[in-house]
Amino acid sequence: MGSLWNFLLSYPEIFLATICFLCISLLRLIRRCQESAIPVNWPVVGMLPFLLRNRYHIHDKAADFLHEGFPEAGWNSMVFGPWFLNMNFFVTCDPATANHCLNANFKKYPKGNDFAEMLDFLGGAILVSDFESWEYQRHMVMVTLGARAFRSFAMSTITRKAGTTLLPYLDDMAKLGSEVELEGVFMRFFLDVTYTSAFATDLDSLSMSRPIHAFGQATKEVEEGVLFRHMMPPTFWKFLRMLNVGSEKKMANARVVIDGFIYEEIAKRKTEGNKESQGDILSLVMKWPMDPSMSEKQMTLFRRDTVMAFIFATKDLVAVTLTWFFYMICKHPHVEARILEEVKAEQSTTLLGNLSVFEGDSLRPAIYLQAALLETLRLFPAAPFEEVEAFADDVLPNGARISKGTRIVFSIYAMGRAEGIWGKDCLEFRPERWVSESGGLCHVPGYKFLAFNSGPRSCLGKDLAFRNMKMVAASIICNFKMELVEGHAVMPQSSIVLHTRNGVMVRLKRREAAA
Repeated sequence: MGSLWNFLLSYPEIFLATICFLCISLLRLIRRCQESAIPVNWPVVGMLPFLLRNRYHIHDKAADFLHEGFPEAGWNSMVFGPWFLNMNFFVTCDPATANHCLNANFKKYPKGNDFAEMLDFLGGAILVSDFESWEYQRHMVMVTLGARAFRSFAMSTITRKAGTTLLPYLDDMAKLGSEVELEGVFMRFFLDVTYTSAFATDLDSLSMSRPIHAFGQATKEVEEGVLFRHMMPPTFWKFLRMLNVGSEKKMANARVVIDGFIYEEIAKRKTEGNKESQGDILSLVMKWPMDPSMSEKQMTLFRRDTVMAFIFATKDLVAVTLTWFFYMICKHPHVEARILEEVKAEQSTTLLGNLSVFEGDSLRPAIYLQAALLETLRLFPAAPFEEVEAFADDVLPNGARISKGTRIVFSIYAMGRAEGIWGKDCLEFRPERWVSESGGLCHVPGYKFLAFNSGPRSCLGKDLAFRNMKMVAASIICNFKMELVEGHAVMPQSSIVLHTRNGVMVRLKRREAAA
């Protein structure tokens, strides 16, 4: 070694050339890694550089990674985090894997304790519970959402609010010729709708001149905190939670606000004896027969968790779906024209002032409208990923061995853009793919289209969500012509709900004035 060192010192030009060669080779390797769809598993740090470098467009990069990098593995791969930080997980967009985990072997793949702790603000709600607790809550939610009183109350709520707040607001913006940020409008509107459906109490938060209501702001901050937890090593965010600093302090404060509103509503019902039930979620949950062995505190906590799960599963998901729907409608005017023709054939509209509002059940025959919503969810799923945890060692359909405790993440975003599932036109917005030759909706198995999950955990509120979205979409399209503001870039945000990063800026014209 000493003789080699003496040689290099005697010929510094060779030493310099060697260093330059190694540096250039390393830079070329890094450059190739950046251009490649496949992340490099570096020593010590794993694939963390790839995740951090692409954190602002992680859903598209994950799709490229799975589609281009691992077609021979059936769109399945392990993702490795830094050593010793418990950040490894298995990612997939393979329908066979989804069917294996979510249907055929459902009991082997629960949500798991890690997921429940990551969403600890939900308490023991159905979205994070497993086994007997999940089965009990699913039965209760199925009965509650299927109750005629709730369905009637929920549809009358959204119809009333669309006619008295949403459409008049859009009409005012159209008269002024003002630009409208569409996602912000839908987020506020569905905050109102969801809160009223849960508590029969109006927030009236659609006024864009006022800050978003404290309850809505708190739910937004909780969602941001959950995203941070997904991106960070568990030991890191748990340490922040223990110290109550940073994002964890913000999340804890937001939960105090949320709990304050929910517990206040529960206390009102106890005082009033729930005599004036209107079919809202809390009224129905208060009437649900509880286990007599539960304490009053446990009953209150159960009711809190149930209502919180309803709000979390409803509010943002419908709002972002309609945001992406109108973005695609603006870019595909022939689809808008066909929807307009379809909904105008329906006669069940109510005139509020000079605005037409559809009633929920009147749009059941609007197949093409629902197909356009399904196509929106295929390309822009409101929940872009789903995850479970292996309860025991297992072997997946592609031969991959999974160890107990491994997190499995299903990229719903990548699945909706996979050529092997949807064909060569998989990136095109084409609602016709959902319409059968007989004019009905085509059936696609849940494990190929995970927008509403699949198997026993399939979304119980799917039908209600479509009724809400169809009513709002049809009412807006019937009254207004919407155009995108030129030059405004629209792209997905890296988040647990597929928000737009910069919003969707539009201009509106009344339909009769837009011809």
